[in-house]
Amino acid sequence: MDEQSAGATGSRSTSRLVVDVVRALRGWVVIAAGVVLLLSCYLGVSAETEAGLQLPYLVSGGFGGLAAVLIGSALLIADRIESSRAGQVTAAQARLAEQVDDLHALVVAATQGAPAVPAPAAPSLAKPAAQEPAEPVVDDGSVYAVPGGRTFHRPGCDLLAGKAAQRVEASQVSGRGLSPCSVCAPVPVA
Repeated sequence: MDEQSAGATGSRSTSRLVVDVVRALRGWVVIAAGVVLLLSCYLGVSAETEAGLQLPYLVSGGFGGLAAVLIGSALLIADRIESSRAGQVTAAQARLAEQVDDLHALVVAATQGAPAVPAPAAPSLAKPAAQEPAEPVVDDGSVYAVPGGRTFHRPGCDLLAGKAAQRVEASQVSGRGLSPCSVCAPVPVA
């Protein structure tokens, strides 16, 4: 079974290589066919002296050859555009993968309780917060909310850090239509 998997992968890469070669050469092949048609048109027209006898050569070889050259040129231009877009997409995917790795490192550091260390290459847009010693917060059952906010929190919720939160009573929670925070999951005291 392992041999079949390896064989399938090898044939897939071989077929991909064939497709890439055909894509690279198709424009040139169509242009070459157009040039052959134009050359045969020229030779046919130059062999005839009467204009009426030259007309079939012009119609069949001239217009067909010109169309083939134009179509081949369009294929070459389309391949060039596609390859440049593929390069841009690859660069964007590399930047996205780097950002995902940075975010993953931050999430892992946050879940392990360690201070998050961003990657040195990533520019920081946020201003660094002043490091203060964390005081233990006693959860006495009270809940807090930010003015104009839509959720209520426990006193030690990380989402309230650095915000002007105010203590709210159970009647204010229902009156303002506040919903519980999904991070700290507070229970309002009735």
